[in-house]
Amino acid sequence: MGGAIYVTTSRRLFDADEQEILLRAQSAEVLHYMVQQVGTLVSRDDLITHIWSDVAVTDDSLTQCIRDIRKAIGDTTRSVLVTVPKRGYLLKGSPTAAPKSIMVTMTAANAKVSSDVDAPPQATEGIKPLTTVDAAAPLLMADLDPRDVLPTLAVLPFKSDQPDTVDIYGVFLADEIAKLLSMTKDVNVISRLSTGTMGGLAPELQTARQTMNVDFVLSGYLVRLGTRVAVSIEFSEVDTGFVLWSERMQFPFDPTQPETEGLEVVVANIRRAITLNEVRRISSKPIPSLKLFSILHGAVGLMHRFSPTDFHKAKDFLEHLRQQAPRHPAPLAWLARWHVLNSAQGWAHDPEKDAEAALDLTARALDLDPFHTLALVCEGQVLMHLVKDLDTAEQRYDLALESNPNDANGRSLRGMLLAFSDRGDLGKRDTERAMHLTPLDPHRFMYLALNAGACLATEDYDRALVLTRESLRLNREHASSLRMLPVALLGAGQEEAAYNAAKTLRERYPDFRVGAWLRSTPSAQFKNGRRFADMLRTVGVPE
Repeated sequence: MGGAIYVTTSRRLFDADEQEILLRAQSAEVLHYMVQQVGTLVSRDDLITHIWSDVAVTDDSLTQCIRDIRKAIGDTTRSVLVTVPKRGYLLKGSPTAAPKSIMVTMTAANAKVSSDVDAPPQATEGIKPLTTVDAAAPLLMADLDPRDVLPTLAVLPFKSDQPDTVDIYGVFLADEIAKLLSMTKDVNVISRLSTGTMGGLAPELQTARQTMNVDFVLSGYLVRLGTRVAVSIEFSEVDTGFVLWSERMQFPFDPTQPETEGLEVVVANIRRAITLNEVRRISSKPIPSLKLFSILHGAVGLMHRFSPTDFHKAKDFLEHLRQQAPRHPAPLAWLARWHVLNSAQGWAHDPEKDAEAALDLTARALDLDPFHTLALVCEGQVLMHLVKDLDTAEQRYDLALESNPNDANGRSLRGMLLAFSDRGDLGKRDTERAMHLTPLDPHRFMYLALNAGACLATEDYDRALVLTRESLRLNREHASSLRMLPVALLGAGQEEAAYNAAKTLRERYPDFRVGAWLRSTPSAQFKNGRRFADMLRTVGVPE
């Protein structure tokens, strides 16, 4: 094909200098199919049907593959892989014997693979790596679908206090942490059989990247202390070598039991470290240099800071992510939530326009995945706060929690809906459980605030006051918490403090009015909302 040679039996491509060229998996499939039809016009529809038989894709996916192939074979004039307008593509080439040097290269590579496979197993004692990892060998990367916008991490077997050995307890403990992480939907976790090849030895981080293509590594050392184990843990980012979280912990440990106590704390700290790290990264690097998962995690973190600058920057990142991963529902759902929070903070110039945009985004997300938990929750939030359709919003929350009962986001928002509609006891049950599920969540102030709102609905003012103050300690810019503080103080009998808190609210939000709040809140038609408004008036908030 021009100066390039394609070996059909092994599907390997070589350039004019007889150097092997690697293509992405889908581009390689397109090339192989075109070679089978060499000299024949192949339609775009035929190619898409053959290569992506079980996935709906746009023409852009095929166009990118064609670009990859042309670049690989040096077809700068498009005279080898020819575009026939409105009809398809024609590959020009002719059968030929592969040069001897290429055959020697292939034979040597095959011989090495054969010798590795046929080598007899050696007798070993204790736990050894399953295979020997060749740190110098380049890793053939998976051609991930852009919908897999997730960080990838590896949990290595914990090294014991005996030099260069792996303790069975260390293997088991690492497996338990990996299992818990695998149950979450926001990370990719490298398989146990892959991490087992590292033998428990903490590798150089760049070696980990090369051998496993990971973004983060969890490693550690373990010492047995009778019925307990002491573990020193490090969670590191591969790119920079930063240790994002480290801790020395002890666990009661019995491998015969179905669960190991305390590991959920490890998982929570890992997820929190990832989010905080991506906020840092996204604030310091231009968009094109960031991975998609970094943009997603960082944008969500910026959005929930409620600094106007960070909040609007988050929208830019989410819009970029939406363009880069058009078939992933998560960016669409988070953009919808951005519009909700924009209105809740009082920053929306046209709330009706925000509502329309948010519903369009959630509709697109649910078209892609009708059971996507985040999309269902975000649509519920739009319907509740912007459209004021509480019945349909409750249905969305119910569907999300049927799919994932431990979704703290959906559970807290459903609890707030129940509280708004004078069902405070039911709402408090949901918001308390959501708070229980998020002990180290970087957005914990939100869960505290929603729980405080449910407590106000049940007139448990003392509890609401504790929760509101803690929420403001974590995020002093949260408008909802600032509104609830004077009400909680008044209900708890602290009138002077309530007036002072109301004064702070007016200073922070000089345009805030009770009447405008009643027109915007879903609780206005219920006893709970009217009582809240009366208490705001009592402490001096203008009508």
